[in-house]
Order: sequence, then C-alpha cells, then structure tokens
Amino acid sequence: ASFVYTVMEPDDEDDREKRSLLNADGEAAPKSTDPEPKESILKRLKRYPLSVFFIVGNEFCERFSYYGMRAVLVLFLHTQLKFDENSSTAMYHGFTMLCYLFPLLGAIISDSCLGKYWTILSLSILYSIGNVIVSVSAIPFFRELNIVLAIVGLVTIAFGTGGIKPCVSAFGGDQFKDEQKDLLKYFFSVFYFSINAGSAISTLLTPVLRNYVHCFGQEECFSLAFGVPAVLMIISIVFFVVGTRFYIIRKPKGKARYLFFHVVGSFVYAIYCRLRYGKKQDKENLMQYATCSVYEKPFLNDVYYVLRVLMMFLPLPIFWALFDQTGSRWTLQAVRMNGQLGSLVVQPDQMQSLNPFLILAFIPLFDFIIYPIFAKCRLLKRPLQRMVVGMMLAGLSFVIAGFVQLKVQDSVHALAGGQAKLVVSNGLPEEVRAWVYTAGGGEVEYHANLSHDSSFFKEWSKDTTNFTLPHELVIQGQDSGVQANYSFFFEEKSVTELVLFQTSTANDIAIEELIYEEELPEGDKASIRVFNGIPMEEGLTVLFCKEECSEPVDEGQAVFNVTQLPFMNFSNASDIPIGHYFYLITTDSGSFNQSAKLPDKFFGGGIYTVNLKLNHSTEDEIGIWTSTTHPPNTVSLFLQAPMYVVLTAGEVMFSISGLEFAYSQAPVSMKAICQAAWLLTVAMGNLFVLIIAEASVFGDQAIEFFFFAICIGVVGVIFAAMSFVYKYVDLSASGPFEDLDKEASSSLIRENGEVFEQVRDLDYHSQDERGEDSDQKTAL
Repeated sequence: ASFVYTVMEPDDEDDREKRSLLNADGEAAPKSTDPEPKESILKRLKRYPLSVFFIVGNEFCERFSYYGMRAVLVLFLHTQLKFDENSSTAMYHGFTMLCYLFPLLGAIISDSCLGKYWTILSLSILYSIGNVIVSVSAIPFFRELNIVLAIVGLVTIAFGTGGIKPCVSAFGGDQFKDEQKDLLKYFFSVFYFSINAGSAISTLLTPVLRNYVHCFGQEECFSLAFGVPAVLMIISIVFFVVGTRFYIIRKPKGKARYLFFHVVGSFVYAIYCRLRYGKKQDKENLMQYATCSVYEKPFLNDVYYVLRVLMMFLPLPIFWALFDQTGSRWTLQAVRMNGQLGSLVVQPDQMQSLNPFLILAFIPLFDFIIYPIFAKCRLLKRPLQRMVVGMMLAGLSFVIAGFVQLKVQDSVHALAGGQAKLVVSNGLPEEVRAWVYTAGGGEVEYHANLSHDSSFFKEWSKDTTNFTLPHELVIQGQDSGVQANYSFFFEEKSVTELVLFQTSTANDIAIEELIYEEELPEGDKASIRVFNGIPMEEGLTVLFCKEECSEPVDEGQAVFNVTQLPFMNFSNASDIPIGHYFYLITTDSGSFNQSAKLPDKFFGGGIYTVNLKLNHSTEDEIGIWTSTTHPPNTVSLFLQAPMYVVLTAGEVMFSISGLEFAYSQAPVSMKAICQAAWLLTVAMGNLFVLIIAEASVFGDQAIEFFFFAICIGVVGVIFAAMSFVYKYVDLSASGPFEDLDKEASSSLIRENGEVFEQVRDLDYHSQDERGEDSDQKTAL
C-alpha cells in the first residue's frame, strides 16, 4: 500500500452534471445502451505499460525470497542454533513483528525524500545483503558467531522487506496513464498471482533443499535453503533495475509527508482542549475541540472518522497472533508427525504451502458461491460480520490443532521424571526367553519371548519399581537351553540398552550394556547408532549412503559415518533423514569389505540401533539387524490439513473484509493512515505470541493452543458487540474523478495474511494553475 495523501478538490455539482451531458465538442452526448465489447487478453497485454512486467517479476522473486527463507526459519533456529522451541518461536515472531513495523519507516522515507523508486532499490540491496548474511550464518563456525550473524541478517531482512512493502504495489500503479486506468484491476490480479506463486513455490522448494542436500559436514543444508532465496532477491533487483528506463517515476509530495504527524498532533491537541476547557455542547465529537487556525474543521472531521476505524482495529491483533503461528508452532508440531505419503515424504515445513494454494481456490469460492448464498439469508453482507466469522474460524482451527497435539503427545513422548526404559535386542541365532527380576529373589517384573534378530522395549516407573535396587535379566535359549544372567540398574529418564550376541563359539553368549538419555529426533529425522558385535582386532568403519556406497566415498555421499568402531562398542547417535539406505563396512587394512542395502527402513521420530554380528554360517560375512528403541511417529502429518483449511477460510473472510471495511470507512485523504494501522495490528499480534512463548507460560503445547482459541473467542465476542453498535458511514469521494478514484484506489492485494490496499497518488497537472492556497488545501 502507498502512503500518499494528495487528493483532488471536487468540482461543484453543476460542473459535474454539465460534463456528463456533453461530449468532447460541447454537444449533447447520447446515452449508449450497447454493452462494451470484451477485449482479448492479448490486446489487453499489448496496452500494458512495459514497465509493469519488470515490477511483477521483481515482486515474484522478492516474495519467493521472503517466504522461502521464512518457511525453514523456525527449524533453523531450533535444530541448528539449538534454541528451545519457546525461544525459537519467540525469535520467529520477533522477526515477523519487525517486518510489519518497518513499513511505516519505509513509507516515511519514500514520501519524504527518496520517492518510491529509490526507496525500493536501496532497501532491496540492503534486503539481499541480509539474505546473504543469514545464509552465511548457517555455515557451522561456532554457536555464538552463528547466532550473531543470524540476528544481524534477520533484522536487515526485516528492514528491507518492511521498507519496500508500502512502495512496490503503489509504484506499479503509478505506471498507468489516464487512458490506461481500466487496466489497473487486471494489473493487480497479475500482481496478486505473482505474490502467491512465489510463496507457493518457495515454501515447497526450500524445505527440500534443507532436508535432501548435505553440506559442510551437516545432515541438513540450511545454507542452501537460505542461499537460494538470497539469489532470487538479487535477481529481483536485476529485474527492477533493467526496467528503469521504462518507469514513470514520481517525486514525493513535500506537504503530504507531514500528514501522519498532523493526525497525531491534532488528536493530542483535542484531548488537551477537552481536559482544559471541559465539555461543550456545540462539540459533536472529540476532534472538534481541536478546531483552531491550525487545524481546519474538514481535516478534523477526517481524523474523527479515522479514529472510528482505528477503534475497530483494537481487537484485531489476536487474529494475526494465531495466523502467523503456522510458521512456528504448527511447524514444530508437524516435526513430531509422520509425513509419509506413499513413496513420498512431505517435510514438516512444507505444510505451510497449503495456504497460498487454498487462498487461490477460496477467494473465487467465497466471492461467487458462499457470500451470495448467505446474502440471500441476509447474512455476511457487511465486512464486520465477515471479520467476526473469520476470527471464530481461526479459533476453531486452533481447537483442532489442540486435539491434534494431544494425539501427537500420546504417540510420541520422551521419558519423563520417574521413568526409565529397558531395551533388549536378541542377536543370537535362536529364539530366547527373557525374564526381568528384582535382584535378590524378587518377583518377575517382565517376561517376553524374543525371536532371532528382534528386540523389545519396556518403560518402568518409580511408582511400581524401586530404581535403587539392582535388577537382573535372565536369558535362556529356546533350543540350546543355554542360559545367561546380567545385573543392571535403572536410571531415571534414561534408556538401558542390552544387546545379546555370540562371540566365537555357539554356546558363548555376551551381553553388552549402554545407558543414555533419550533424545527424540525431529519428525523428519531418525536417530541412528551402531553396535559392533564383530570379534575383530581392527575397528570397523561404517557408512550409510542414500545410493550404493562407492569407493572412494565422495564427500557428502555418506549420510552416516563411523570410523574405527571397536568390538563391543556403541557409536554416538546421529540424526539422519528418514529413508532406506545402503551400507559399506570396511577396515583400514582392507581385510574386510562388505556393502549392501540395509534390511530395514528408518522412519521419522524413531530411534534405532543397527547391530553388527558375526554370521557363523558364512564367517566371511557380517550379519546386520536393526532394533527399535523408540517407535517412529505414527500420527499422520495430514491431520494438519483441516487446520489449514479452516484457518485459510477464516483468513479470506477476515483480512480481505478488513481492508474493505477500512477503505470504505476512511476518508480519502486518510486511507494510507488506516493501512499503516492495519500493518501494525499484524506486528502487535506477533508481539503477543513472542511474549507468551518467551515467558514459557504453558508447559503443555496442547493447552497453549486451546488458550489461543479461547482468547480469540472472547475477543471475537467483544468485536461482534462493537460491530453491532458500529454505524456505517458513506465517505465515498465526490467529484468528476469519483469513478477513477474508486477504481484506482480500491484495488485490494492479498499476500498470505498481508492485505495490501493500493492508494493511488492522483497527480493532476491542474494543481499548478490553482495557486498556493489551493495547493495547501489539496495537500491537507
């Protein structure tokens, strides 16, 4: 939206009437009843200013850059910079808040000194520098430096994207001459499409680059995921600069720059006069107390109507508090879910791409089907009514999110205080019976039959088991009758893993123990460790590759790499992308080399131990089996789809109707002020989430989702009451340019939660002929 405040003085009524009845020669013009012929798309494109195609290309690349970077941001903060989920959420919403605070500064820069063109160009260069810094911050230096680089880069991006936000669409509108005004609405449709296309493509692509490319010795390549948006931002600058010679570049209006300060000053002065001089009967509203030689009555009336709109804006931040959590809390929830779809795996940060696709489908659906149906019942005819329903739908989406979270928490949970887990893996060539006793002749606490190359895990609780006493595992071979005993202790919030394997003789049973704290991997990852049960003097090198491992192994080919793993030892755990892998096992001396495909696939959220054992039937081969120490995610990621459908429906009803309300109820000279206030509601909503997340108010994520649903429900009821008593006014512009102003000014651009209102700068050459007094009134 453009922060431009110059408007035309209307002609008197008689002049308008005469002009409508005369043709260009001053003769009476007959009224034509023939419908205007439809213009083909090709002919319409030929009439477009060439400059707008450069602006649309610039916008596509810039939106690709912004949404592509933001799609993976919360996972970068959480998994790479090692912030906890609350801190990652707080930083994500702090960044978004800045993106919606800086448009005010960008508008002041544009309207006061640089103008739209130079504001867009200069801040875009700064924007691209910020993208490069964020990409560099993903290179593993050391944590403190990476954090500093990330924060500097994000603040720079926020200043860049926020600063150009109020300028680009307005600059595109400036390219149309008077004889091309009929093309404006088509231009904004193309502009809107470029926004959603950039958003949809980037939110699908960058998670793939993050997950399936490995760089700098890391399993994920956030540098590439941030680097591609940085390249697109640089390309957007190239698009913009190449079109320079075709642009219509308007200089900023000198007097218009002070309007924001005049509005604030008049409001403060009105309060001062009301408090100092008391209530007066002849004053119809608060702003009339500021009537003086400085502030004229028409201006104060406009401010009064703006204040009415701003009053209705007060409850609106809660909607954006919920909506913008799609990139934070909802993404972190998706991390704990199973994105398997046949042979494809949907990444948790890819679910956000549902929003732009649903938007493109929902806008015509609501405009041509849903709204007309409800209108027949005299419902949803007013913008405020639609906004109330939109808020309630957002609350409903968070109720659904809360129940999905409960299901996720039931299926995926780490060990809590007072809990311990025992894992027993059978690498023996026969089925065994296993008993777990309390040492000293206690009763049997658990009994299981374990087949060859299988495992079991069971959780114990302090409420039923004394962790201070030793426990004993008794193993008996089903066929051979060979028996072995092993004593161990449970440790609170830890896993005790016992592996049964043979060493050199058939009757020799060995048991190896590993105790570790259970750390669950992200939902699109599996946690892997390797146990070496091969009685060899040399340590083993074990590699897992997505394709068959070839020697020598290229850098980046191996997803998992363990070198010199000694006999009867476990490797460290490592999180790798889910999937089916090939392995390569070698020794330094070259005495052993074996490669094949692993027998089992790794699923998201699971914790696995790949056990290597001696294959006694063929002594020159290693036997491999996988034991599961924590089950993978079972809740489908696609349970989030109803959340996105309901929230996007609420967004269509809330955001577009909100700008329709603000535009129709704000005076022509104050529409940009309302746009600034609209963007501030987005910033304040993100500030609310930042406070809740950073304060760690809720220990249970499901309860937090229900809390936000209750908040928007309560605020929605208050907003409905405010809407019920609100009296709509007709402030449509009058004058010979009425139709032109409506067409040029009311183009709404919707950008994934950002609804932009194109407020055109009506620059007519006749201003120079009307003198200084008229020019001052026009600027006011």
